[in-house]
Amino acid sequence: MKQYWWFQIIGWGVFYLSDTLLKISVGVVDMALFMAVLILYVYGWLVSHAMRHWYRKWRRHNLIVVVLEIFAVSLLGAAAATSLMLATLVVIQHPIIGQAAGSLDLLFLNNCLVLWVVLVIWSGLYCFITRQRKVDELESVQVGLEHTLQQAKLSALLTQLNPHFMFNCINNIRALILEDTGKARDMLADLADMLRYNLQSDAGEKSTLESELSIVTTYISLMKMQYEKRLNYQVEVDDEVNLQSCVPRLLLQLLVENAIKHGIATLADGGSVAVKVSVAEQRLCIDVINPGVFKPGDSGIGVTNIRQRLQLLYAGRQLFTLQQVGDQVVAHVEIPVEDNTCA
Repeated sequence: MKQYWWFQIIGWGVFYLSDTLLKISVGVVDMALFMAVLILYVYGWLVSHAMRHWYRKWRRHNLIVVVLEIFAVSLLGAAAATSLMLATLVVIQHPIIGQAAGSLDLLFLNNCLVLWVVLVIWSGLYCFITRQRKVDELESVQVGLEHTLQQAKLSALLTQLNPHFMFNCINNIRALILEDTGKARDMLADLADMLRYNLQSDAGEKSTLESELSIVTTYISLMKMQYEKRLNYQVEVDDEVNLQSCVPRLLLQLLVENAIKHGIATLADGGSVAVKVSVAEQRLCIDVINPGVFKPGDSGIGVTNIRQRLQLLYAGRQLFTLQQVGDQVVAHVEIPVEDNTCA
C-alpha cells in the first residue's frame, strides 16, 4: 500500500511537471494558469484513486474489452475531475473564470481531453504494474510449490530407505539369535545406532561426509557379523577433502549396501569393499568398489533411489555411474562441493 502511494505522488508529480514545462516551452508563463492546472491534477489524482478501486473489481476480460473499459472509465474520471476543478475555480473566484466567461464549455472540453489522455496513460501503467505483480506472485507461489513437492519427494525416498535396510537387519538378527546370542545382541546395538541416525526428526536431506563415513563403519560392523571374514572394508579419503562437506543422507550406506548385496554376497570367498573420496575441480568424487560382475537388471531399489535423490538435490549437476572395470564393479558419484550447508 505504501508503495502505491509513492507511485501516485511521483507519477502525478511527473504529469504536472511535464504539463508545466510544455506550456513554458511554447511561451505560456502564467502563475494563475499553473495554479488552475495544479487543481485539475489534484482532482485527477483523487479520481485515479477511485478508478483503482474500480479496476480491482475487474474479472478476467479479453484485451479489447479491457481497452474499451479503460477509455470509458478514464473519460468519466476526466469529466468528473474537470467539473470539480471548474467548480473550485468558481468558488475561489479564480481569474481564469473571468477570462473565459464566455467560453467555459471550451475550457471544460480542453481540460477534459488533456486529463483523459493522462488518465488513460495512468490506467495503462496501473494495469501493467498490477498484472506484472500478479505474475511475479504466481511465479513465487509456483517456486514454493515446486520446492514443497521436491521436499515431499525427498522425504518419501528417505522413508523408503529405512524399511529396506531394517528388514535386512532384522532377518540377519533372527537367524543369529539361536546360533550366537552374543553376536545377536551386538547386532541389535549396532542396529539401534543405525536407526537413531536414520530416524533423526530434525535431520535434513544432507549430512556431513564425516557423519556418513561414521555410520557406514557402523553398518559394516553390522554386516561383518553376518559375513565374517568374507567381508573386508577399506576407506581412503584424500587430504584435500573437507569432512564437513555435505552429501545426501544415507548415500554412502546405500552404495556400500548395494556393493555387499550384489557383489560380496554372490562370491564364495567374499571380497573387499573400498570407499575412495577425492576432490576434483570443486566436485566431490566418491567411488565404491567391490569385486563381482555388474548386471544392470540387478541394481534394485537402492540404485534407483540414489539416482532419484541425486536428481532432486542437484538437478543435473551430479554424475552417477555404475560400471564394470576389470573384475570389479565401480559405483562413481560426483556432486558439487558444499561445505557447512547440510540443511
